[in-house]
Amino acid sequence: MMKPSISINLPSLAHKVTTAGISEINSVIAPYACNVKRIRRSRNYVLVGSYNDLVSIKTELAQLVNSKNCLKWQRVYQSFLAGLEQLSEESEYATFEIKNIAALIGKTDRIFLLEKLTEIGIDTKRKANQRHLELSGALTKLNALQSILQDMSSEPLAAIGKSIQKRLSKYHDIEEIGFDYGKTEQPRTLLSYVVENPAITVAELCFKSNCSTADARKALDDYFEL
Repeated sequence: MMKPSISINLPSLAHKVTTAGISEINSVIAPYACNVKRIRRSRNYVLVGSYNDLVSIKTELAQLVNSKNCLKWQRVYQSFLAGLEQLSEESEYATFEIKNIAALIGKTDRIFLLEKLTEIGIDTKRKANQRHLELSGALTKLNALQSILQDMSSEPLAAIGKSIQKRLSKYHDIEEIGFDYGKTEQPRTLLSYVVENPAITVAELCFKSNCSTADARKALDDYFEL
């Protein structure tokens, strides 16, 4: 399972410990799914990992630094500790994208969702001519959102909550949230089939939903007019 990552800046790391020293650091912290990465072509590096893993490597890093008995290595470790003190589990951030939100949920549900996003403190950004909604926030806040949505009686909102939960469980960098209805006791709407597969034909929609040709065409028209 992939974990969300945050980073701690380690300025001029190669100058302080050499590239061989960076390799040593990576070998020590590798079991904790952490690693040191260079920032493009600069002299600076970052130590990347989840918050809990970054906390866990303190002892191993301290032992490595002490074995070097070198002031430059000590400074690197102090930079690590200073960066760690400024972090918390709230620092683990995620960005998700809900595609075609206007097609997924009605106006009432959209208003409710936006109110909850504001209340919880999750940032939003409209993309692709307002069709998609990007959510950015701490993992703890996104987890709170998915919990609220999954408890809703509204099928579309509950499904969005389920999708967020699924993405959080294996989050890494940026994931796109598709609309997953999953298993539900409530009947699916025609629009849900189109959202799931925008390339669906009238015949396929009629076969899957047992609807009339006119209703299938209307659902397709409604989707592409949003």
